[in-house]
Amino acid sequence: MAITIRNIEEHYYMIESLKELTNSSVTTKALIKGGYLAVELGQALEDEKAKRQKAEDELNALKETIKSYINSKNALQHALTADLSKTKSS
Repeated sequence: MAITIRNIEEHYYMIESLKELTNSSVTTKALIKGGYLAVELGQALEDEKAKRQKAEDELNALKETIKSYINSKNALQHALTADLSKTKSS
């Protein structure tokens, strides 16, 4: 397979960095390896986004649970205080 790169001077530093990143001295190999690397990194990014979203959803559920607990605790304390006030005034 042949790959033609026009204006190679424009892409020189990117290609050299890609060769270094992929441990390849051949431009074509570096480009192909770089493409596979981009696909792998893209998939890893999507996986991490899904994990982050799941963690955020779990955190929000825990926050709601805590909020519900605090509201219930406050309501119970209020009910007990009101009941004690009634008992004392009787």
